[in-house]
Amino acid sequence: MNRWAGDPRSRGPLTPLAAGAALSAVIALIVALADACVPGSGGSAAKPPPRPSARVSARASAPGSPAPQPSPAGTSGPVSPPGYSPVEPVLDQYFADPAVIKAAGTYFAYGTNNADAAMPVATAPSPTGPWTRAPGDGLARLPAWATTGRTWAPEVVPPQGPSKTYVLYFSARRKDGDAQCIGAATATSPAGPFVPLDGEPLVCPMDLGGAIDPASYIEPDGTRYLLYKSDARKTAAIYLVRLTPDGLGLYGEPKRILARGSEPALVEAPDLVKRGGEYVLLYSAGWYFRPDYQTRYAVAPSIEGPYEKAGRPLQSTGGYGGKVEGPGSADVLSDDTGDHLVFHGILKHLGGANVNRGMYVTPLGWDGARPVIRGTAVRHEAEDGRLNGCVSVLARPNASGGKAAGPFDRDGCRLEVPVFAPAAGRYSVRAQYANRSGQESDLELSVNGTAATRLRLRVTKDADWTSTSAEVELAAGWNTLGLRRVNGQGQLDYLELL
Repeated sequence: MNRWAGDPRSRGPLTPLAAGAALSAVIALIVALADACVPGSGGSAAKPPPRPSARVSARASAPGSPAPQPSPAGTSGPVSPPGYSPVEPVLDQYFADPAVIKAAGTYFAYGTNNADAAMPVATAPSPTGPWTRAPGDGLARLPAWATTGRTWAPEVVPPQGPSKTYVLYFSARRKDGDAQCIGAATATSPAGPFVPLDGEPLVCPMDLGGAIDPASYIEPDGTRYLLYKSDARKTAAIYLVRLTPDGLGLYGEPKRILARGSEPALVEAPDLVKRGGEYVLLYSAGWYFRPDYQTRYAVAPSIEGPYEKAGRPLQSTGGYGGKVEGPGSADVLSDDTGDHLVFHGILKHLGGANVNRGMYVTPLGWDGARPVIRGTAVRHEAEDGRLNGCVSVLARPNASGGKAAGPFDRDGCRLEVPVFAPAAGRYSVRAQYANRSGQESDLELSVNGTAATRLRLRVTKDADWTSTSAEVELAAGWNTLGLRRVNGQGQLDYLELL
């Protein structure tokens, strides 16, 4: 996550701009007025959206079993601005390691240091934008123990309970060496300027090479935790430590909760949420400047683990079909519109480890404790769907998973495939198929029992597989895609939802 790419600020002192302070004063007034206008708010943070209460299997149901019940996937969000796409940056300038909160109806994003600010800030009227860089610097100054150039991966926590204080956690380089540590700062406005705490760093395990990538987690009862990455290259891991009630001090001993396994290079950039009754730990793996940088996740019944890693990345360059390169440093934004995943991707390679990374936002849904996002292709094997009499599982060595479903050679042949949509909207369904009958065939594609369109299966040769696509409207949560023979015959390998 938070890797610096040649910050010119390292050549001079930090100087907060007057414009930033003026903006903070205006925003503070807006926040205060908004709190005063909410009946019974007492100035406290907005109530989070409801959480799923049960975990639903990610796989399709067995043949003949009832369709899975819909899983909550958030409510309908605000209308996206013209031109928004989950595979296009909402900030196409340097804005790495983004974290986003909502205050008084405005969204605030915070990023790793750039040429203009130790902590750049951007604002928007909705999660998907349009986003605008705010003037000035969100961080008033660095603490006495830190020096410029590596102020990475900020995390801002809105006021909790009766408090009016915003808390910032950030990584910074120590003056007395090359290691980085985690500091804390406070402000009365989400725009800052945040003033760092004096004294020693909040977290600084020098025996582990220092610490970076702070992330906050707060239990429903108010218990606070901080997650971070130990920074020594060979032993990099993700740690969890309990904080004092104000979030500004350590309350217990750190516990290592996740280490590298089969992931590329290392694990970093944690973000913790609770969904489907379980703790879901999102994290990045790999080197931030390489295309194989990716977002993964692990699930646990307890906050301290053990965490079971998912088999596949949630985000990867391949998963996006190359449209987003090196997606990572993911942060979950939750509000009354549902959940969004905020992350960065590589916009441009500048040589060596230097890359320009922009900010992306995508709708995020939950199948129990399994995160599902828009923009990446999700594959559903046809043979895992519900098959009726004349559609059966066929052994096909050249197919995905070595199996397919078919042959759809008689009237009444039908296949149903449950699919999960993270948000309501229009999706593309890509069907991988083979048709060796010598003539073109047609399948009716239905959504939740209503005919939507037809898929034309053109003739294929020998062991060839090819694909065709159609657009459908899906509801948030579980949907059923039905495929019924109209004429001819064919075999289906899989459906991909994008």
